[in-house]
Amino acid sequence: MRRLTKRIAFISVPHIFAEGEEARREYRPDLPLVIVSGTLSKSIVIDYSNPLAGSPVKKGVFLKDIAFLRDKIRVLTTDYEYIEKLHQKVLDRLKNYSPFAESPGTGEYYLDLTGTRKLFGRELDTCGKIIHDLKSVFGFTSRIGIGDTTFVSMMASQVAGKGGVYDICETSEPLFLAPLSIELLTELSPEVKNELLFNYNIHCIGDLMLFSKNDLDCMFGKEGRFLYNCSRGFSQSTLVGKKTEKVLEKELIVSSAHNDDGLLRRYFFSMILELCTKMRKEHIFPQTFCIRVIYQDNYRYVLPGKLKNPSFFEKGLYKELLVYLDRALKRRTCIKKIILSFSHFITPSLQLPLFHGACRMEKLAEAFDLIRKKFGKKYIRYGA
Repeated sequence: MRRLTKRIAFISVPHIFAEGEEARREYRPDLPLVIVSGTLSKSIVIDYSNPLAGSPVKKGVFLKDIAFLRDKIRVLTTDYEYIEKLHQKVLDRLKNYSPFAESPGTGEYYLDLTGTRKLFGRELDTCGKIIHDLKSVFGFTSRIGIGDTTFVSMMASQVAGKGGVYDICETSEPLFLAPLSIELLTELSPEVKNELLFNYNIHCIGDLMLFSKNDLDCMFGKEGRFLYNCSRGFSQSTLVGKKTEKVLEKELIVSSAHNDDGLLRRYFFSMILELCTKMRKEHIFPQTFCIRVIYQDNYRYVLPGKLKNPSFFEKGLYKELLVYLDRALKRRTCIKKIILSFSHFITPSLQLPLFHGACRMEKLAEAFDLIRKKFGKKYIRYGA
């Protein structure tokens, strides 16, 4: 049987933060948007509107460095949770074209289109439909590269124009990669790029063909292996459908009037209680947690971790997680939102009680769950 030629597409939405904000607010400004990480002068630029391409506004620059443009731009702080939801919606929509879809980062997507011609036509036409789909549904401007491997498709998207598709056939890959600038290698550190340019006068990927694997390993260590693989076009050619991990999440919006440490701890316990009730119902223990705290100045504090004592009892989980919440409360800025999530669930093993009162915690929690179910969540504030 003839082997199908691999066709991997890389979809890039370079301005997902700015275009996401425009879509949410139905905002068509006279002034272009600049999305930043916070309100302080040391905040960095996350994204910007398309009209600012070629201007001093670049991703990663400090807000204070573009202060002279304050009358010509509109600055907004990013809403990470909103963008993450949009990002997931895009990924789910892309799965309509192929079950094998992966995302290495926000606004970046790999799609395996191998063997889909009888369903959607040529891969080039399919990618044209995807670009139109993302524009009409989300308002996103995207560009797509198609290649035999993930690396080639990603590089093809780099040279594709706005709203364009660049398709590289397998036999043309060496000719395509050779003249590309090493500046396009986004995974390469700035230090190594500068060393290649100024110390070795290497400007394009084809120049790396002069060096062996051992040469590049000795010169650049781990990044030398990456450079060797890039110059030879070695990369992953298969996408594996990732298993979706179950996540239980609870979100709390905090008003300025309730930004008291004692009240926040009480609200935090209520969040744990509600999630524990769901876990007891499904009879599952969480192994990991993530606490995300967003402050009034839009600073984002993320505290992920692994639970030392997996359980679905609120008393034990609250005692363990309170330490992490108290770290977030040390920042003397009002909190706007708290998000608590549990994941990586396991089914607890059944153990017969050997001593009197060994199951007291479980029976008491079950009784309180039944009371809350019948009379309401606020009937009993704290149990077990």
